[in-house]
Amino acid sequence: MTTMKLNECLKQLYDELEELSITYAPHRKVQEEHEILFADEFPIPTNGLMLTHWGTEAGSTTEFVRELPSLELRRHLPVKQLQFFFADLSPDACLAFVLFYCRHQGVDAQEFPLEWLDYSIRWEMGDVKTTGKPFESWGCLHSALAYASYVTEEQLHATGEMAVRIDPEHVQRGLLSCLYLVILLLLEEVAPYEVPEVDHIEEYNAAITHLRLEYQKYLQGLKNATVTQLELPVIHANRTVLVDAFITRENTNIGLLKSFLIHDEERTWLQSGFQFIAIYRPDLKGTGRDMVIQVDPTMNLHLQDLWRKLEEMEDERWGGERPCDQPLVPERSPANRPWMASNENMTALFAPRQLDDGTMGSKLEWAEVVGAIWELYNPANSIKVNPYLADGSIGAACNIYECEPIYHNGKVFIAAKWNSLGKQQVFVSSPTMQRYLAVCASGTYQNRVPPIHPLPPKHSFDFIELPCGYALIHPGGILILDDWNSEPLDFALYAGEVKKLVDRVNTFQRIREECAEVMESVEELLRQNQTLSGKKLMELNRWITVKKVEIRNKILATMPSSVDYYLDQFRETVKKRWGLGTQLNELYNTVSELENIIKSHSELRAGRLINLITIFGFPMALFSGLFEIVFEDLPSPKWWGIHWVGLGLFVILSAVSVLALNRYVRKGAKQEKQWMMRQ
Repeated sequence: MTTMKLNECLKQLYDELEELSITYAPHRKVQEEHEILFADEFPIPTNGLMLTHWGTEAGSTTEFVRELPSLELRRHLPVKQLQFFFADLSPDACLAFVLFYCRHQGVDAQEFPLEWLDYSIRWEMGDVKTTGKPFESWGCLHSALAYASYVTEEQLHATGEMAVRIDPEHVQRGLLSCLYLVILLLLEEVAPYEVPEVDHIEEYNAAITHLRLEYQKYLQGLKNATVTQLELPVIHANRTVLVDAFITRENTNIGLLKSFLIHDEERTWLQSGFQFIAIYRPDLKGTGRDMVIQVDPTMNLHLQDLWRKLEEMEDERWGGERPCDQPLVPERSPANRPWMASNENMTALFAPRQLDDGTMGSKLEWAEVVGAIWELYNPANSIKVNPYLADGSIGAACNIYECEPIYHNGKVFIAAKWNSLGKQQVFVSSPTMQRYLAVCASGTYQNRVPPIHPLPPKHSFDFIELPCGYALIHPGGILILDDWNSEPLDFALYAGEVKKLVDRVNTFQRIREECAEVMESVEELLRQNQTLSGKKLMELNRWITVKKVEIRNKILATMPSSVDYYLDQFRETVKKRWGLGTQLNELYNTVSELENIIKSHSELRAGRLINLITIFGFPMALFSGLFEIVFEDLPSPKWWGIHWVGLGLFVILSAVSVLALNRYVRKGAKQEKQWMMRQ
């Protein structure tokens, strides 16, 4: 066969691409000599040609094809008689196909651009950092085009989850678009990690559009993900490194998620992108891509201990019935379908695939996997502290969550000192460590490792720096950490202040409950249309006076014992977080309302007394005087010395006057009430 130049061969491939037999077939078993499969799994014995770098020393399928002996290229068969099958639409698979075609047509393997070969190896290693920024990387552009072909429709099921429907015909067209893209970029002789704007290429424009849509979904997905920091082990070193981590359950497929995460310096605490990514895609269950856990390979980190942990959990869940008759990777695991790793350093882990009989290869739930991640890489694992005891002495070293509360009367107070000078002090200021310490301060998980998902949000607690270290103030309690800073913790001073504040909280709470009971009793009397007796009013007035004095006395008794600036800041922060100022205002308002009720009823009783004097006393006083002066000369029989005519007139005129005054007062009150209702 005559040799061809690379560009000449690429143009020929571009012209006859749709004439070749190219099929997307993820579960194809090639059996015939003319069948060629670009796979993403370990090779199995077959009469066809299965091209994959798994189980070889090659870093990518493209490199594997480059090193493939000429006898394996099927040159004795015309290229149009060959049938090409693709297990996926990955950049490496498409580039490997282009290289296979060129080598089949006689192009020297050495003529193929080394930067593209190197790119394929880096991409397969999971390196999306040195392979270019998302909108300049061929791998990202290619993947955006590929994922747009996969995801044709998302359906909302009764469970509320989103599922992905895959149309094979649509994927087939997408596969051809991906191949056209790589062919045209090779012809343009661009660097794959720095693709310029080649908007005259139709496939490039489509890829950019889909890439922008993917980025919009990524920004939305960040709001629903668990963003934290983890402490990961370094390869061949007894050291750990703190990294930003992204853990999510992805119901909407985001194809370029990893690339966006790695390059997102703006939204990460360390400002170097997310170096740890764990994604669960329920719609891909059984494919080995439903649970993917990976670290940035350029960080020199590994996940070997996590792989061992997950395998142990699988063995336990299977209960001795895990299929082990045909181990896929016998040098690593006896299981037929173990957790897969991308390389020896295990920078990426993939869930077990579905077994041949249709049984799922993994029995673990996503929550269990996340729990294993947190158990191994929780940044507080390696931190030991010495807790302060109630008498101010220092206790034995323990984990932070194992510290016993010193004072627990509705609130938790914990104080501790770093076990070793200067060890991991920088981690305390990380958002995850703050949230972790806030859980410890709440006392919710006493003597238990706090799980990752109930970690409180940042806005639910306060983190302040003190000369001795740090203080975490949670509605459930307080944790003070002495980190061997410039000044030691004055334990007695802070413990005393916390006790005062807790005492104030409990007093306010008790008085508030008593106020509620009193208000309820008063309300019940009023509902029954009963008036408060003079005795009841005096009791309430006395009770209010006592409570006012008690509140003021408690405030004076719990005043700060020091004028230290940081202590005052600590107190004010605790008062705001525990709502002491609000509680005090509510108490005063409640007491004031009770006083107003008592005052209203007292005024009502006084008004009734005045009415009685006015209505009954005035007529009687008036006509008693008239009786004595006006009626004394009227003729009248006198028995027992009484002027009976004068007495009768006095009684009649007094009664008429009382009735008239009473009617006048009632009429005036009725008119006033109607006027108030109109207002």
